[in-house]
Amino acid sequence: MRKLFNIIFPIVFIIAGIVVIVLGVNRMSSKKNYDAATTGVIVSIEREWTGTDEDGFDQYDYTVYVDYEVDGKKYENVEYPVYDSSMQKGDQVEILYQSADPTNIAEGNISGNATIMIVLGAVFAVIGVAAVIKAFVRP
Repeated sequence: MRKLFNIIFPIVFIIAGIVVIVLGVNRMSSKKNYDAATTGVIVSIEREWTGTDEDGFDQYDYTVYVDYEVDGKKYENVEYPVYDSSMQKGDQVEILYQSADPTNIAEGNISGNATIMIVLGAVFAVIGVAAVIKAFVRP
């Protein structure tokens, strides 16, 4: 039973690593869908209570809304796709958008976040592979 656990657990790590790598690569490739950038201003952050966790702490979902301008046209209260606890009303954020549809926006740091996902996925996968090898090499 222990030998089985020593194989299954690392395989889960490998699979998780591969999934995170694929998500990172997919996120990285989605950047090409956005051909322009601008700066927006956070106009509101809405907090919605979603329940409590197993420890009794309240859980919330946050929605960020931004205003920005493209070619002289103002876009107001557009939902920004990312929330970070350091965000505050009035902060400036980088926005990527599609010039054909400026309401279709993405966070400005797609590449950075995607790179982190790819690296973490690779670390998980390597740890899993090393653990599988160790399970077969060890008597």
